[in-house]
Amino acid sequence: MSTEWNESRTELLKRLWIAGESARTIAEKLGRGITRNAVIGKAHRLGLTGKHGSKDFALRPARRAALKSARQRSKRRRSPGSIARRGVKKTG
Repeated sequence: MSTEWNESRTELLKRLWIAGESARTIAEKLGRGITRNAVIGKAHRLGLTGKHGSKDFALRPARRAALKSARQRSKRRRSPGSIARRGVKKTG
């Protein structure tokens, strides 16, 4: 089943997606046979991968920074010297 995406519907999809609306809400507003999956597929093809207006998107840089610092702490614990020392058993 094919859904017609004209210019005005595509523009409305873009505006609502960037505003942070859910795919379900956008599908309901577009109506005329547009499903949630159709909205998600079209947004993906348009390059609208994240919800740029949502709170979740605003939190992403903080999450990235937290992950980066966790990776750095992990690397410090696993330095080449410490790994080599773990493999060597001292006999007394």
